[in-house]
Amino acid sequence: MDREEMGALLSPMFGKIAHDGDLVLKALNLPKDAAILDVGTGAGTFAIFLASEGFNVLTGEPETDTSHYAGKDWASNAEKVGLRDKIRFQAFDAGAMPFADGAYDAVFFFGVLHHIDEAIRADVLKEALRVAGNKGSVVFFEPRQETLEKLWTTDPDHPLAANPADYLPGKDVSEQKLEGQMMNIYIYRNAA
Repeated sequence: MDREEMGALLSPMFGKIAHDGDLVLKALNLPKDAAILDVGTGAGTFAIFLASEGFNVLTGEPETDTSHYAGKDWASNAEKVGLRDKIRFQAFDAGAMPFADGAYDAVFFFGVLHHIDEAIRADVLKEALRVAGNKGSVVFFEPRQETLEKLWTTDPDHPLAANPADYLPGKDVSEQKLEGQMMNIYIYRNAA
């Protein structure tokens, strides 16, 4: 199934989400057997994009999250496009992830950080870097101004974008920035 067909079944924004995801996958050059974590499942759109690129994905969000974007029927969306078998769900808290150090080659947060309570954002970034280990990458996608303006038409209380650099732990971390169609993209790696 091509992206246009997937977009017709999932969301008109799927093409732009995939475009921004492609930028990151090109920068990361992950092997197809990479261990992938998608934090903040929502409707599953980013996990589905990753699965459409051949990756097996673990996605999750807190069981207690009752926000506007959480608790969506991601499994039905993945089923619609034939990718349900490539995605697993596990409820977890991003500030205290139940995963081993270095368990993932890439940890993705698509439109998530600005929804996390500011008081724990530093803990979330520290945890993401921990589970990515010395060889993995942590990627935050935060909405560009144009994207926020569109979101505000249907969700006037949608928060402003966050800058992950404001929450970096006090250790050596490299940063790479990319500009997507919808999102500003921040890639972090632990210093070797």
